[in-house]
Amino acid sequence: MSLVGLVADVAALGAAQQIDRLKALDAQLRSVEAEMAVVVDALHTSKAHLCDRHASVRALLRGELRWSDAEITHRQRTAKLLADMPMVVEALGEGVVGVSQTRLLARVRANPRCGHLLAGDSQLMVGLARTLSFDDFELCVRRWEQLADEDGAHRDAEATHQRRFAGLVERDGVGYLVGQGGALDTAEMMEIWQRFCDAEFAADWEAAAAEIGDGATGADMARTATQRRWDALLQVFRAAASTPVNAQRPEPTVNIVIDVETFEDALARMRVIPLRGESPIPSVRSITTRGRRCETADGTLITPSEAVMAALHGHVRRVVFDSAGNVIDLGRRRRLFAGAAREAVRLQAPRCTWPGCCIAAGHCNADHTTDWQHGGNTRPTNGGPLCPRHDRAKNDGYRVHRDNAGQWHTYRPDGTEIGAVA
Repeated sequence: MSLVGLVADVAALGAAQQIDRLKALDAQLRSVEAEMAVVVDALHTSKAHLCDRHASVRALLRGELRWSDAEITHRQRTAKLLADMPMVVEALGEGVVGVSQTRLLARVRANPRCGHLLAGDSQLMVGLARTLSFDDFELCVRRWEQLADEDGAHRDAEATHQRRFAGLVERDGVGYLVGQGGALDTAEMMEIWQRFCDAEFAADWEAAAAEIGDGATGADMARTATQRRWDALLQVFRAAASTPVNAQRPEPTVNIVIDVETFEDALARMRVIPLRGESPIPSVRSITTRGRRCETADGTLITPSEAVMAALHGHVRRVVFDSAGNVIDLGRRRRLFAGAAREAVRLQAPRCTWPGCCIAAGHCNADHTTDWQHGGNTRPTNGGPLCPRHDRAKNDGYRVHRDNAGQWHTYRPDGTEIGAVA
């Protein structure tokens, strides 16, 4: 079929049919990727590259199929999963696990320090890959990797900190800002920068509203989002220049979310508190991946040792969850989440809980999962972050629910779930 004919056929479908067609194509893609992994593995076993004097299977794939090195690496890693994690490739072939999820697991399996431990958690990982969005799944896998290789993760973080640098240069009338540093420093700088960005946005919105009135939209703002971010950064520098050198440091702007067990294990590793038995660290396989957290409120992972050092030095405020994931409990006497309660609700997830929404929790409303008028309590366990757009959608009959495992579900007015697992 010609491209013109294909475009016409797809355009003639209804929205629901187009989505169904895309799902069918994605299932085919997953099946093909699984078969490619099997074939690539067979090429290694048969040493097929020797037929045409290729130096390796990589060279064969580069020459015969003109694959990029990145494609070859992804598919060779996936092929290696067949040896001790065939369940993952099988799930890929059946269409229940995505290509990106499989490639992520294959990358972790290739980690020479802890990859060999991943096979023992194949079933756990396949289950998470089936039920979580990719962003949440990636976060869980990175948590697993951090816990399985805490010493290595700490060394990597320390090496990144040692290699930190920043530069601001001007070439031909254009300014360039470059640099790199540790995750914790970056999280703090991003939080400060975002506060200034919010101020620039508010100024633009106020000006647009004053000129146009209630009909003002984002398109009526004087600056684009990227322009405001640069101007906000300039304001950060100006604010720093106008602040006395010996001025009192402001209150911390970054929250570190860490569970009690991870925090105490890190303290024990650092000999701050006594060891619990022979080892302060439980087996990785005994850990509920989603129950272990050590990250900033927006989901940026940091090492437990960094969290401990930040807490000991008082540079960053920490939020320690108990075993049930609770921060505070205000009961039902208050209708609206306020103060610490609002902050606690936003910490329930790093971003809006609506499927596919990437709005950071800091820019979301603290929403009642079970509405107040329907008997819902004003406490963090009955709350979660929803951006204003999706908070309003609840007025149209949409419903958000968090199950006992901590997984968020969003239901349409007809009761069907958005992004339901097949």
